[in-house]
Amino acid sequence: MVLRLDIVLNAPNTGAGPMRSFTLITFLAAATSGCDHRPSFHNPAQPIEVLAGSEFELALHSNHSTGYEWVLADSAALGPLRLVAKHYAIPRRNRGANGAGGTERWIFRTDGPGNGVVSLAYKRPWETKPPADSARFRVTVR
Repeated sequence: MVLRLDIVLNAPNTGAGPMRSFTLITFLAAATSGCDHRPSFHNPAQPIEVLAGSEFELALHSNHSTGYEWVLADSAALGPLRLVAKHYAIPRRNRGANGAGGTERWIFRTDGPGNGVVSLAYKRPWETKPPADSARFRVTVR
């Protein structure tokens, strides 16, 4: 995609000074590469269906300031799913607040058709007690 923006600069209505114009062309290929939208899911009760070769993300509320984070509980159940990245972010409006929670985003890529389960546990990784919460996302890859 190419965006063309023509900008004209005029001197005030005094008649003095030449009128200048220039064209700014911006290539948005990097920002829109593929124009694919990665679907995001947050409800473990909702079955997920994605296409082979695609990516999707799981978005879960989290608060790293407490030491808690989501951890993968059963990597053997992933099947055709491969973890690509895991990110944590606090909303901009809450970044200065002590103890503010945020969202963990788990990004997966699908290798091929099949079924997988993403089982996550919300816990302090160093503790051995049961998790404070858990989530199981069932994924079908077509």
